[in-house]
Amino acid sequence: MIGTLVEWYDVFIFSSGALYIGKELFSSTNPITSILDVLLVFALGFVTRPIGAILFGHYGDRIGRKYSLIYTLLISGISSGLVGTLPTYQQAGLVTVVLLVILRLALGLGLGGEWGGAILLAVENTSKRRAFFSAFVQSTVGIGLLLGSLVFLALSSVLTKGQMFSFGWRIPFLLSFIMVVIGVTIRLKVDETSLFNQIKARGMILSFPSGEMFRKYWRELLLGTVVAGALGTIFYVGAVLLPVFYTLSKVISSTTSFEGIILFALADIAMVFAGGLISDKVGRRPLLLLSNLLALVSVYPVFIFRSQDIFFVALVMFGIFHGMGYSPLAAMISEIFPTNVRYTGSSSAYQFGNSFLGGPASYVSADLGTINYLLYPVYTAILIIATIAFLLKSKESKGIEMEV
Repeated sequence: MIGTLVEWYDVFIFSSGALYIGKELFSSTNPITSILDVLLVFALGFVTRPIGAILFGHYGDRIGRKYSLIYTLLISGISSGLVGTLPTYQQAGLVTVVLLVILRLALGLGLGGEWGGAILLAVENTSKRRAFFSAFVQSTVGIGLLLGSLVFLALSSVLTKGQMFSFGWRIPFLLSFIMVVIGVTIRLKVDETSLFNQIKARGMILSFPSGEMFRKYWRELLLGTVVAGALGTIFYVGAVLLPVFYTLSKVISSTTSFEGIILFALADIAMVFAGGLISDKVGRRPLLLLSNLLALVSVYPVFIFRSQDIFFVALVMFGIFHGMGYSPLAAMISEIFPTNVRYTGSSSAYQFGNSFLGGPASYVSADLGTINYLLYPVYTAILIIATIAFLLKSKESKGIEMEV
């Protein structure tokens, strides 16, 4: 859990610091253009996530979950820390932008292999309450977002605006170096999962698990990809797009934006555990359907009716919508793949969904919104409708035995 928290913290300090990064590391004097540039680089991090999922998933299915996760944490943590050392655009020009892109791609590579392995450490040691135990990993997304927002909120409260743009925004990134040392130390003491040890003892480890997964389990991969993509979109609408949209529309200040993100994170964390508990009783599909339906009927109103009060309500709602489906998603993706390809399959499904569908949501929606603000929710609405159709045709996975 600690290692996953470190990696999500690394991801979200980038989005939380978007206003500062846009001004310091990019050339445009137009704040909207700078924000779009930052969101584009944020989305670029999703390009390498599928590669990381396949690479670390493949080796996680061959050598074990534990050691694969140590490498993912090192790559992500060091990459994030180095962002805090970058020169400004005025100092190095395009070199700064290129270095930022490289570090963001490296962070995505590490994170791509992180999620699936962390979930398997939680679910492969239990036969019951898999969604609830998944919640301990899934909650790290909200906690990482919360920490990233709190760090920037605290710094902006004690530093002047000029100091924040000068050096303050770098501090959250530099803290990653300390956090990665703590995370790796803990991971070295974690035991391998019982299910992986069983297939290793029985000689059931495949020589090419990624090939086996794509050949035999592509239907499961497609289902997991679409559902993960929709939940990822719901998350990024609440955690990234709405705060940026309301700030640029001058409805709220940057401080209010951080406060809203904190509320989103708290709602998400609470619902991740509640959703896990309920899902272990009623199944995965009911909560996933409810999560998507509620987001679908809410996405247009939160862009049309704008005020500070609506902003806070909107972020709490989207935190609830995402959280209630997030633990059921983890359980479902783990359950639909067999043990000897589970790391590759679950990682690929989750990262394909977030990389190709959820990750670009902020940038695509913001780009559409520059044409007309009524176009902001279109991308989200279309994806959710498609996901609901997939879920209605899928089978419940709660009763699947995760035997080797």
